[in-house]
Amino acid sequence: MILWQERSDLQGTDEVNRQPARGARDLLPQDVQDNRWICAQLHQVYRRWGYQELAPPTIERLDTLEAAGAMDGKALLKVATRDALGLRPEITASVARAACTRLAALPRPLRLWYEGNVFQGEDVGGHEQVQEELQSGIELIGAPGLAGDGELVAILLDACRQLPFHPEHQPTLLLGHSALFAALLADFPPHQQAGLRQALSRYDILQLQSLDLPSGDQQRAQQLLRMRGEPNAVLDALSAFSRAAAVEELRALVALITERAHQAGVRLQLDPTFLPTFTFYDGVVLRLVCQGAHALTPVATGGRYNGLLRHFAPGDHGASGTGFSVKVERLRGLLQGCNAVLSHKNDLQVLVTYHPGHLGAAMACLERHHRAQAHAELLPPPMAAENTQVHASPHGSQVLVTYDHPMVQEAATACVQRHRAAQVEVELWPQPCPTWDAARAAWTQRPLPCLEWLTGKMGHKPRPEGRFSTH
Repeated sequence: MILWQERSDLQGTDEVNRQPARGARDLLPQDVQDNRWICAQLHQVYRRWGYQELAPPTIERLDTLEAAGAMDGKALLKVATRDALGLRPEITASVARAACTRLAALPRPLRLWYEGNVFQGEDVGGHEQVQEELQSGIELIGAPGLAGDGELVAILLDACRQLPFHPEHQPTLLLGHSALFAALLADFPPHQQAGLRQALSRYDILQLQSLDLPSGDQQRAQQLLRMRGEPNAVLDALSAFSRAAAVEELRALVALITERAHQAGVRLQLDPTFLPTFTFYDGVVLRLVCQGAHALTPVATGGRYNGLLRHFAPGDHGASGTGFSVKVERLRGLLQGCNAVLSHKNDLQVLVTYHPGHLGAAMACLERHHRAQAHAELLPPPMAAENTQVHASPHGSQVLVTYDHPMVQEAATACVQRHRAAQVEVELWPQPCPTWDAARAAWTQRPLPCLEWLTGKMGHKPRPEGRFSTH
């Protein structure tokens, strides 16, 4: 798909299409806020493990994207320029390129994390669609073997502990190994290996049965298809199929992470035929899946990609890398679906309104709260207050402070103290006002120039001017 090519048929017309591009969407404020909260939780985990943020470009050269195994025709969004450029469908290749060029002189291991949007194109019913997705992830460069694989899985499990998963999500970490899958396929006829690879990795029993295999091979392939589940049981069963070194690598990894997975509430599952979407992985591979409302939802994927690094650094035969990426928006949808508390929805906020003619006093209230790092928002004066006469003497109270719940009284007292420190007369309403209308009713009894209502329940936030209740 080619982006940003000039269209002559749109010139000279006033018609404007107000819809986003096909497949794209607008993220509403709460979704943006929840995305940022999820990313912030992940960032805390990354930093605890010593990772530093890297921000690679959104547009890359096609040869970089091709090295990542992402040059799959319609899946790649090409940019119409003189150079061969495209929008990244994933970020690992960009980090690998940077690690082997601008960061090549730094000592290993390199611990890097990133956050950014990725883009893919797809054909849906003959229409081209753009898929944009926010990802957050890590890349561990220069940590070969069990130490690197173990650290990668441990960080993902720590991230699971940091996020508010519900037991019904049943988070499951799926493990596999690209070299093991290749070794298993090598025992089948070469001309059938491509079809077997596709059928087994997609768990497609019908496609597998359609392959023209000898009865013994067909039976063995179906055994492999069913060989997934509790890791140690699968590893024991694999010993009858393969003596590949990857079997022992997986056994050592499982032993290292089993207790940590149990503590994180994550079930481990081993699948020797599992392969991620991108083809540059050549060692341990993983995918975190959760039970959604209607189906399993993959929320993170990754693995080892030593060969990708050696593509960017041909002379470095010992180059190694591993990493994972979290699909932030899929994770957000999953958590929102079970009403998990995200993005500080219970944070206190001070809502400030005023009688006409006292805007300056209301702005001064906001400034005092903002200096104290409190969340405060200015609301327009209620329509019903336009005819209310407020006669506040220089020595009379200027601000009425109310709050929506007894637990908020301490915060309301802090608001009062901020005003008094600025030599402003202020009153604290003696009992909670659970709704905005109740706060307005209190204000009617004490018609002071400014009203403040502290709320931790954002659903009670009043509507813009002209839609206030007149109770």
